[in-house]
Amino acid sequence: MGYAGKKKRSKIILPAVIAAAVVLSILLIQPVRMLMTMISMKPLDTQEVMPGLFAVNNSFVNLYLLKSGDQYIAFDAGGDEKATRQALDGFGIDARDITAVFLTHTDGDHVAAVPLFSSAELYMAESNRAFMAENGRSKAFADMGREVAALNDGQTVTVAGAEVQCIFTPGHTPGSACYLVNGKTLFTGDNFNLKDGKAVLFSDVFNMDNDTQGQSLRKLSKLDGIEAAFTMHTGFTADFQAAFAEWAE
Repeated sequence: MGYAGKKKRSKIILPAVIAAAVVLSILLIQPVRMLMTMISMKPLDTQEVMPGLFAVNNSFVNLYLLKSGDQYIAFDAGGDEKATRQALDGFGIDARDITAVFLTHTDGDHVAAVPLFSSAELYMAESNRAFMAENGRSKAFADMGREVAALNDGQTVTVAGAEVQCIFTPGHTPGSACYLVNGKTLFTGDNFNLKDGKAVLFSDVFNMDNDTQGQSLRKLSKLDGIEAAFTMHTGFTADFQAAFAEWAE
């Protein structure tokens, strides 16, 4: 009877253990994939990439500063306020000279250092308003309570003498956007990655809609006169046409 009882319990326990292991592995897959994806990202080192254009490295993400006259425009705000402050000090740039911050979207790694730019006006896509209201990915930014000017698709604003056009590029999030400066320099957020010089979809671990992002890349492929396109996680390209050749077909 004792042996039979143990055998019966083992028949119950073993499947339960297997089921628990399967559930645990499923729960861990996504976080592990996210971590591995972040580790594989290769943003630019903190440097002056070209005259008057600075990349700031926040571990696995970049933000960019563009000098215009005596002022600076930021594209995204990075995920580490301390690292961003140190980079600015290294460049000899006063955070108070950042006139505006254009947010490609409001995920934490792109907005955490917003408080550093306390005197800057913030801009984002109008489409991001609804996304912020409906999705918790933007809660940390919403809790900052900063006023933000919302731009329509194709709208251009003049900031510090620079013409900045907002281009809606949903896919990574429904409110994602790119910014085209003076018709030639494109800041793209997480709207694509560069792989071997080619524009590819951003990681599906973080993308909310790959198909929609593909449509956004086809939209970007129609742009003319782009001299450089900067991603926030995989560097930049100075050959926009070659990078987007497959999306233009």
